[in-house]
Amino acid sequence: MRKPERVSGFFIPDLVENVFGEDWRGPPAVNVEAARWIHPTLLDPAIATGVRAAFGEGGRVPHVCLSDALAPPVAESVHEALTRARFVPHHHAPYPLSIARQGEQEPSALTGFVQWLGTDAAADYHAWLVGWRQKLVAKQVQVSRMGVGERFPVHVDTEDEGLAVVYNFTRPWEERFGGVLHFPHPSGKGDELRIPPLFNSVFIFRSRGAPHGVSQVLPEAGARFRYTVTSFFLAEG
Repeated sequence: MRKPERVSGFFIPDLVENVFGEDWRGPPAVNVEAARWIHPTLLDPAIATGVRAAFGEGGRVPHVCLSDALAPPVAESVHEALTRARFVPHHHAPYPLSIARQGEQEPSALTGFVQWLGTDAAADYHAWLVGWRQKLVAKQVQVSRMGVGERFPVHVDTEDEGLAVVYNFTRPWEERFGGVLHFPHPSGKGDELRIPPLFNSVFIFRSRGAPHGVSQVLPEAGARFRYTVTSFFLAEG
């Protein structure tokens, strides 16, 4: 597991005790379906125990960042499909980035992965992985691309309880290219979290009331693009 840089933060024991616990397990069918996409190590209950601990110790915004998230052939196939996908400007003008609408794509590993992320089975798997005890349902999946000059201003995705799951398909990428997912510190001084878009990594965080953004992609990136697939799994009701 690769933990992201955490500039600062604090632990909320009440949240961790009430939202998740090591003893909770998802039904076997959850992992059977996820096995088509997910790296085998992240289907192992013993590994999941460590993931849950890392998530709970993630600070003010519970989170975990994992490398080798998908089976290698899956990650390669999704990345290749992203390079061929049809992207359009984000429908909300203040967000200068591009998105790929699912209904406008040719069938591929990307569309299959996106379809799975839009299912309650995927919600069950990710809840199982981090030990989230509350029932979650899939609400939205967004495929994004960012090039030089593009960014995602600081925003809050939702005030509903649940998880945001960000899969990264960017390669190659260097820190000097920008495009870093960041969570401003509540004090207004610097960032509390900074997560680079490392290829085949996944970043999972508690999305409720969590301001975050993506820094501008800098000219040093050249013709490279930052690709992500993000799914929101939120509480029922």
